[in-house]
Amino acid sequence: MAKVDSGYIRSLDYDGGSRILTVSFRDGCTTKYFSVHPRTYQAILNADSHGEAFIRLIRDKHNFKVIKQAA
Repeated sequence: MAKVDSGYIRSLDYDGGSRILTVSFRDGCTTKYFSVHPRTYQAILNADSHGEAFIRLIRDKHNFKVIKQAA
C-alpha cells in the first residue's frame, strides 16, 4: 500500500496480477478500479499531484466498485 501526500487520496494499493487499483479517499470512501495498467499506476505515483493524476487517468475511465462508503 502506498501512502500519498494528497488532499484527495489517503492511499493507493495496486495488484499488478489482477490490475486492480484500490483507492482510499480522505473522506473515508474506498473504491476498487479495474483494468488499470501498471504504467498508469506508476504515473499516478510519480505525479506532482496524485489527486489530479487520478482524476485525469482513472476516474470516469475505468469500471469501479465502491468497497466502503464515505463517512
